Amino acid sequence: MLYYYWSRKGIRPSEIHNMPAGEQHLLRVFYEMELEEREKLAKVGKPMFTMSAF
Repeated sequence: MLYYYWSRKGIRPSEIHNMPAGEQHLLRVFYEMELEEREKLAKVGKPMFTMSAF
């Protein structure tokens, strides 16, 4: 997850580490939601984003 946010969203791991526990939890939930959305779109053959969209 840390690599994903660093490479795709520009959020450094230290920023995530320094977040309050509640914010870290919410970030994890959002990450998992995005993964689920990508999986659903992949099943129906629709690409989600290109790298330039990040």
